[in-house]
Amino acid sequence: MQKGFTLIEFILYIGIVGIVLLVVGAIGLNVLFGKAKLTAIEEVSQISRFTMEKIADGVRNAQAINSPAQGASASALSLQMASSSKNPTVFDLSSGVVRITEDTGSAVDLTSSEVVVTNLQFSNISYPGTPGTVRIQMTAKPSNPENRQEYDFEKTFYTTANIRKK
Repeated sequence: MQKGFTLIEFILYIGIVGIVLLVVGAIGLNVLFGKAKLTAIEEVSQISRFTMEKIADGVRNAQAINSPAQGASASALSLQMASSSKNPTVFDLSSGVVRITEDTGSAVDLTSSEVVVTNLQFSNISYPGTPGTVRIQMTAKPSNPENRQEYDFEKTFYTTANIRKK
């Protein structure tokens, strides 16, 4: 009696092993791409939340809203501050980066190079006789110079801030 595999058994085993390796490989790629996408989403969310909080904090500490005018919207926000070294404080968008400029100083980036801000909108929704209220809308996505599919993500963030005169 001869021991060994027949050709048909050998082809079946190779086919089964090939299918198992293909499935394991596909699962591994999905895990890697999923992790990359989750990292990109987390980066966008974290930087956007920080930026929105920094802008809202600026509004809360302002004395008045210089622009946009009441009932208007703009891509830049100018605030009148109590301190002359910070007056005016301007938030704007330049080449996908949100910036803050205080007085006549140079602009400081609030967002990092990992995130591209595609839209920044400020709406002055103040009522007459109130200190001032600003609605902030910002749309951001991960920086994706290679156009990789796992980094294809964009999210819009909203917040509203009121001036708190002291």
